Amino acid sequence: MTTIMVYRHHDHHHHDHHHPRPGYLPSSVEDLYDFITTPTANCTHPLVVEGSERRETEDPELSGHEGTYICLDRLPSTPDSCRLYSFAVNREDIRFESTLGKRGCRVHIVTSQTEYSFARINTNVYLYPLELADSAGSGNYTLDNFMNLLSHMWRPIHYVKTTANGSEWVLLRNLYKSDYEAYNTIKQIRLLLHLPFATDTNVGLLTEHYRLLLGLEYYGYRLLYSRPIDGTIYTHFTLRRQLATKYETVWVRD
Repeated sequence: MTTIMVYRHHDHHHHDHHHPRPGYLPSSVEDLYDFITTPTANCTHPLVVEGSERRETEDPELSGHEGTYICLDRLPSTPDSCRLYSFAVNREDIRFESTLGKRGCRVHIVTSQTEYSFARINTNVYLYPLELADSAGSGNYTLDNFMNLLSHMWRPIHYVKTTANGSEWVLLRNLYKSDYEAYNTIKQIRLLLHLPFATDTNVGLLTEHYRLLLGLEYYGYRLLYSRPIDGTIYTHFTLRRQLATKYETVWVRD
């Protein structure tokens, strides 16, 4: 099922800034930042797994050392029935995946950034040298292809995360058009958002990203957690507020 979101001009008086509806043209880029920084869900037992320390020689733009938030309330009480997908990770930092594997979750890492072949790389942690993509091809898998590979169609997937720049948008596009209705079975989604600077030239791109994120609300997800990533925060003088080019956001579906 594909949802087409249509741009429509709207009356500002009837627009609630904290609950934008799909179909509305953002009245300003500011709505996007309000949407991704205003949590509407709660967690009683959060866990933050710190990222491994950044190496001096590493490209500072490479994502993967930010640390990862998960709400343990949302995991099944039987640890070995817990399923977790980790897309486009930085292979230098799989501390989160290893931690959840040791807790009993079956963790499936999907990344093309590796020279390894299919392997079990840690307790309950499995690596697939594949790339999440919009359509299937050589080494490219869609979300549905991957669920099919693991026989997870129609089964609960308790946590899905993205890390590398761009993988968050590929995941959302895959989610919305899933034939297995993955938007009903995936319980918790952690997106590391990579956003361009909020300048006039980037309005089109920011609007496109906003439209994709609004789809989460349409499919019943709520924002549980949000934080700007250190080192990416800047002050926007026109909006008179601090923004960031990277946010860790976690979305949940009841």
